[in-house]
Amino acid sequence: MRINHDMRKEHYTKLIKDEKWKWAKEHFDALNTYVPEKLAKVDIDPEQWIKFSMDYFDDANQTYVGFNPDCDDFTCKLTNLHADLGRNVHNSFGLNYGINGETNQKMIDMFGKNNLGLVNLRSNFLFFNLFVKLPGHGVTWHVDTNGAFMKMFSKELQINKETQMCQHGQIKRLWFPVTDWDNGHIFQISETVIANWQPGDVYEIPHGMGHCSSNAGYVPQMTVSLTGIIND
Repeated sequence: MRINHDMRKEHYTKLIKDEKWKWAKEHFDALNTYVPEKLAKVDIDPEQWIKFSMDYFDDANQTYVGFNPDCDDFTCKLTNLHADLGRNVHNSFGLNYGINGETNQKMIDMFGKNNLGLVNLRSNFLFFNLFVKLPGHGVTWHVDTNGAFMKMFSKELQINKETQMCQHGQIKRLWFPVTDWDNGHIFQISETVIANWQPGDVYEIPHGMGHCSSNAGYVPQMTVSLTGIIND
């Protein structure tokens, strides 16, 4: 059976010949390779987080490639590249919790002080970002700028954007799933693809390091990026 698509041969040929992605590949290929290791195992109740995603649905940002109010010049350039290569609302959609309403505080409460001790973060200046990816969607290759974190605490913290240091110490970004891994779920940091995770498996995303995630399966994928200050 032959399936008709929207892409035309002329468009595809130009795409391949122009290699519009070359600058991005060269940038990320020049970075040092980072091999992530599981840092901790925090105590997560998946059903509690799933219920939270339904109860606070109206407070979630519905995001996709092209929707990023806090991006810097490099991130915007990379976002435009992804859009030119075919990323759009039909393959990069997600529900993003933590910015609106009381969702960040609710997730801080769900996470709890014991878990904060396990990941060695201060109990203040925390930003939780729960991201729900439905089947067929993914977060494109990118680097984090911590823009939402810096915006949330712009009055309290003096942050060096390059080093991610502030007056209280080093800012750190962690990642953990709140639901089980399933077929088609992937998360990649640098050159390492992570799979077969369990709720609460914690990994670090170093500042400036490329990463992405995808749901090529049939079960929704729910993960959290947690930004905070190391508790020295």
